[in-house]
Amino acid sequence: MLRVLTWIAIGIGALIGILVLTIVLVIAFFDLNRLREPLSTAVSKSLGREFAINGDLSADWSWTPRFTINDVELANAAWGSEPEMFTLDRLAFAVRIPELFKGRIVLPEVRVSKPHIVLERNPEGMANWEFGDKKDKREPAEAPVSERWVPKIGSLAIDDGRLLFRDPGTDTHLDMNVSTVVGESDEQAVELSGRGRLQQEQFTLKVRGGSVLDLWEENQPFPVNVEVEYGKTAAKVSGTIAEPLELEGPDLQFEAKGPDLAAIASIVPMWIPETPPYRFSGKIKREGERWLLKGFEGSLGDSDLTGDLMFTMRDERPYLQGDLVSRKLDFKDFVGVFGADPTPSPEEPERPRLLPDKPYPVEGLRAADGDVRFQSGNIVTPWMPVDDVSVHIKMDQGILQIQPVKLTVGFGAIDSDVTLNARGDKLQTEVKGKIDKVPFKRLAAGTPFEAETAGTFYGRLHLSTAGNSVAEMAAHADGGVLILMEQGRISNLMMELFGIDFAESLQKLIGTDPSIPVRCTIADFIVSDGVLKTQLFLMDTTDTNVLMEGQVNLATEALDLRLTAHPKDFSPFSARNPIKIEGNLKKPRPYPEPAPLIARGAASIALGALLTPVAALIPWVELGLAEDSECHALVDAATSKEKIPDKERKRQERH
Repeated sequence: MLRVLTWIAIGIGALIGILVLTIVLVIAFFDLNRLREPLSTAVSKSLGREFAINGDLSADWSWTPRFTINDVELANAAWGSEPEMFTLDRLAFAVRIPELFKGRIVLPEVRVSKPHIVLERNPEGMANWEFGDKKDKREPAEAPVSERWVPKIGSLAIDDGRLLFRDPGTDTHLDMNVSTVVGESDEQAVELSGRGRLQQEQFTLKVRGGSVLDLWEENQPFPVNVEVEYGKTAAKVSGTIAEPLELEGPDLQFEAKGPDLAAIASIVPMWIPETPPYRFSGKIKREGERWLLKGFEGSLGDSDLTGDLMFTMRDERPYLQGDLVSRKLDFKDFVGVFGADPTPSPEEPERPRLLPDKPYPVEGLRAADGDVRFQSGNIVTPWMPVDDVSVHIKMDQGILQIQPVKLTVGFGAIDSDVTLNARGDKLQTEVKGKIDKVPFKRLAAGTPFEAETAGTFYGRLHLSTAGNSVAEMAAHADGGVLILMEQGRISNLMMELFGIDFAESLQKLIGTDPSIPVRCTIADFIVSDGVLKTQLFLMDTTDTNVLMEGQVNLATEALDLRLTAHPKDFSPFSARNPIKIEGNLKKPRPYPEPAPLIARGAASIALGALLTPVAALIPWVELGLAEDSECHALVDAATSKEKIPDKERKRQERH
């Protein structure tokens, strides 16, 4: 029985051996070129585009056979700029057969000769790498791909590769060389380098990675180095990635510099204002789907910035979050936010207007979302002293909220909330502001009048408008502005200059310059269809009462104001003619009005006529002034409300 079983086993073994030998002999002598046609047909049908293997297929058989494929072509889209999207002179690779039975693809050697790839979009935005009928093609459910089926390449050699990218929609044309180079320890590293054009600017790119063996080595971070130049803008990213196939565990150093941040607006979808030259650096990390820029620091003109930034995709939209701090903020470096040029050229002709008219790109304002905070305790401004500034910006589906913008001035503050709605073709903007306990002496810092000034400013501002530039917003603004100051003091010389009292002004200039008390200052303006009108402007001092009336056309920037000073003392050479202020916002033109001298009694008549509009200030703004303040005394003395446009009165009643 045992002998019979032995002979049966020998017979089965011999049969298996003969079968294996037969398969080996068939494969060894089989002409692989017979597979060219069925392989080409199968790939063509799968991609919906002509694919062909025009050259020979050959194999050197062993337990690690080496295959060679020659002359491969993949047709381009019908609208493509070249007939073929992909061509290849030769592909040679070796496969370890035993590893296939373990569920792994191991390629000890891969050599690619003259690969030529054309990636492009047409003017309608279609991409040639989108295969088949996109309308009828359903997106397949994404299934996780096991790392075991990702080919593990031992040696990779790319000879004379070329990659072209064209996109007429962004005016982009790139021509890149792809090759492998011998690095340290004779390891082959992949290198991609080339140049082209992007938005009319020259673009160069150089990418170098580590050895392909490092892609699968555990506990062996993959080194990368990327250098980009776009016009005069340059950026560099260098470091390592722990899991390069999944882009996990990056430990990268980022550096960038250039003449203007707005130059990269063609690369990123967000609106970026014009800036002076900048230089930034930081470390790039990743936590899940969040990309972090840690230790961000650098300079922007004469200002500096530090902090942390985070980028991710939220609801399929780019989302930016950050906290930035400036140790020194020079206002002129950030005027691009308002549409002004931060680096004007001396050769450029001077603009006749003060308000910037450069339009905001509405699409860029709604292209991304975010939440960014900014703070600085060292501010340089040309128009008023500011001790501290803090800004909180939120962007959500085209709604931009800057709430609050807080400026600290001395022991007081100027707070404002700004909302911009960019969901339509025109920006809808609303600005609400509050002036709270701002000291007059701090505002007069650095002037000849600083020592003699005192007092506290309060105020409210509420404007709404539509327009895509600061100038257009001003031209269509509606709302009101109110500023009060009480319990102050002002330079006597300043008041005499208001009244053009040459005799007393000369006396003050030669001798001492004492200050005089200011009982109350009220500046009440209404804005309707871009015209700012004085509802009431009164400065009540123990020496002089100053009144102003008129308007400022914010659309044309034309001034039409009349300033009158009514003295409470006697000056033998007092020529209290009204002062006319004409010209425009950029170049005001004040001059004495050629009219007869105004009698001293006119002061009381004018004040009596103009005091009554004060009554309307109470329901519009509550400033928290003490009941016994001088301004309240003026308000209490009023007996009727001012006449204002119906549109503005309804606005005040609503707010």
